[in-house]
Amino acid sequence: MSYSSETKEELCRFEPDSVCCLLAELSGIISAAGSVVIRSGGEKRLSIETENSAVARRVFRLLRDVFEVTPELVTLRHARLGGRSTFRCIISGDEASFVLEGCGIDYFQRRGVPREVTARKCCRMSFLRGVFLACGSVTDPEREYHLEFVLGDEAFAVALQKLIARFGLTASLGQRRQMKLLYLKGQSAISDMLSIFGANTARFAMEDAYIRKELRNNANRAVNCDSANVQRAVTAAARQTQAIERLIAAKGEDSLPPQLQETARLRLQHPEMSLEELGMMCDPPVGKSGVNHRMRRLEQMAAELDK
Repeated sequence: MSYSSETKEELCRFEPDSVCCLLAELSGIISAAGSVVIRSGGEKRLSIETENSAVARRVFRLLRDVFEVTPELVTLRHARLGGRSTFRCIISGDEASFVLEGCGIDYFQRRGVPREVTARKCCRMSFLRGVFLACGSVTDPEREYHLEFVLGDEAFAVALQKLIARFGLTASLGQRRQMKLLYLKGQSAISDMLSIFGANTARFAMEDAYIRKELRNNANRAVNCDSANVQRAVTAAARQTQAIERLIAAKGEDSLPPQLQETARLRLQHPEMSLEELGMMCDPPVGKSGVNHRMRRLEQMAAELDK
C-alpha cells in the first residue's frame, strides 16, 4: 500500500469530537468529489465517487450517522484502467436535497467553502480532511515532499487555497490537463497539513523519513569533505616533494638551513604524512603552523631557483 493510501486509511479511522466536524468532513468530500444531476420532475441525484474503498465506506458511514440516510453503493470496474474499481455512493430525491442543504452546498451557485459548516476551527480542519480524502494525495517522503488536491472547479480551488492560508500555509495553484491543481511542497508545510487533517501517524512517518535523510546527507557531506581534505593534502605533499627534490638537485641538501634540512628530509621520507605528523617527528617537535611555514619557505626557494 502506498504512503498516500495509508494516510487515507488512517484518516478514515479518525473520530472527530463532535457531530459538526463529521458534517464538515462530509461537506468537504461532497464539495470535491460529488456531482448532482437533475432528473425528470426536478428530482436531484447526488453521486459521490472515489477510487478508495476505505473512503467509500467512510462516506457511507457519514451519510448514515449524520443524516440517517442509507445510500446506494455501486462498484464499477474499468477494463481500460487495468481492472481498477471506482465506488459510488448515490442518494436521490428529498434525501439528496436534505444532505446538500445540510452540508451548505448549492451546485447551481458559485462554488466555494460553505461558511455554515466551517465556522469553527475544528470544522475547518475537518472540511480539509474531507477534501483530501476525496481528491488529495501525498508523495512518499522517501522520494520527495509533495501534497496535492486535484480539483475540477477553479472557484473551489481558489476558495480552498484561502482556507488553507488561514492555517498559515501557502498552497500553490497549477493545472494538469483539464483539472486544477492545488499543492504544497516542503517537509514542514506538509507535516503541518497532515496534522490539520489528523493524520499523526503519517506525520510521524514523514518526520522520521526526513531525519533519516538528513542523517544520510550529513554523513555524505562529511565523507565528501574528508575526501576533499585528503585529496588536498596529497596534492600539497606531492608539490612539496617536487620542490624539495629540485632544490636539493640544484644546490644540495647542505645548502639548506638545519631546520629546513630536517623538514625536507622528513617530507621526502614520509610523503604520505600530514604536516601535523611531520611536526611531531621533528626534534624538538614543531606545530602544524611551524611545519607549514617551513614548507612554504622551501617552495619559495624552489620557485626562485626556477626563475
